Amino acid sequence: MVQLIIAAFAMGLLGSFHCVGMCGPLALSLPLNGDSFWNKFSGALTYNAGRIVTYSVFGLVFGALGKSVALFGYQQWLSITLGILI
Repeated sequence: MVQLIIAAFAMGLLGSFHCVGMCGPLALSLPLNGDSFWNKFSGALTYNAGRIVTYSVFGLVFGALGKSVALFGYQQWLSITLGILI
């Protein structure tokens, strides 16, 4: 169990470099208009809320597709086929 937690932590830590390299510049380039704290706060809040909603919708769509594939019994064959293609 401890090895699983360590592996999950390591994967999360290594995966964070993707965010730093890709999402960081996008977040820094946001047009946060005005010098007011509330203008900057609302701009950052809108940006992050959009990201959360987008990733949630993508997760819902692909989760539903994956569930339908699993229900029809094709999941094993699809996994093998995609593994060979990769």
